[in-house]
Amino acid sequence: MLGDRFAFHQAGAVSPISPVFARQVLAFGPALTSQLAGLRVGIVGAGGTGSATAVLAARAGVGQLGLFDDDIVEVTNLNRLHGAAQSDADAMRPKAEVVAGEIARLGLGTRVVPFRGWVSDPQARDALKACDVIFCCTDDHAGRLFLNSLAYFYLIPVIDMGLAMAVAKPPATGMADISARVTVMMPPEPCLLCRGTIDVEVAGEESLRRQNPAEYDRRKREAYVRGEGNPNPAVVTFTTETACIAVNELLNRIANFRKKPMGSEIRRRFLFSEDRATSAARRPSCPVCGSPACWGMGDVEPFCVG
Repeated sequence: MLGDRFAFHQAGAVSPISPVFARQVLAFGPALTSQLAGLRVGIVGAGGTGSATAVLAARAGVGQLGLFDDDIVEVTNLNRLHGAAQSDADAMRPKAEVVAGEIARLGLGTRVVPFRGWVSDPQARDALKACDVIFCCTDDHAGRLFLNSLAYFYLIPVIDMGLAMAVAKPPATGMADISARVTVMMPPEPCLLCRGTIDVEVAGEESLRRQNPAEYDRRKREAYVRGEGNPNPAVVTFTTETACIAVNELLNRIANFRKKPMGSEIRRRFLFSEDRATSAARRPSCPVCGSPACWGMGDVEPFCVG
């Protein structure tokens, strides 16, 4: 059941709660932990925010995790990728496998399955459709665009997160912006297209680079695509706090602990120590959320196109 609250109707007998979660039960009672134990949660992106989200979800007691990522560990990931070590970068190990190994090492009872590949690959679809909740921790527009449609076609809540860090332009010094965003995508809320979070042109360029690198390079030389820019700043405390906001959003949707409703999108402005809810309106012309016709449509060809 979706709405301001999440209620997951799980078949079968409820397993006894492990003593590991005794302190969590003291805070919210046994119902939250029992619900989490029965969940199948997908995490798309196993980098700074994704690895933190996965570890936090496991420590909260989520029963099953699917990790989707196509990248390998690099040395520049080591300051924020939870569970990664220099040896992982040296061996160029897949990020999803490294994070899965870290969660297995914790021994909390979470079953975790890593998927090496792109989130929109056909072989990932069945696993994604089987999820009760999906966390979107990718920083690319193409992945967000895909999950944006999946949330509405399959009525699977997708909790999308992003972190913006911008260095001030000279002669100013310091940071110009540090802000986190967490958005819950599901009917009848406005989708990321209506919120202006996704750039469809950039999403197309990203897909072209992945599917046809030669054509992408040709267009880049002729200035038909923008090409890659400089890497964005990233600091582990902020990527991890963004993950905390997202996982707490799931906990609140089940346990309802928040005294003040925050709506479907929360922004934390670190430079001003403030949280605020942001709103948007569904555009009637939006192909995803504009009309209820595609909500819950499920399997169609082409995939997620109404």
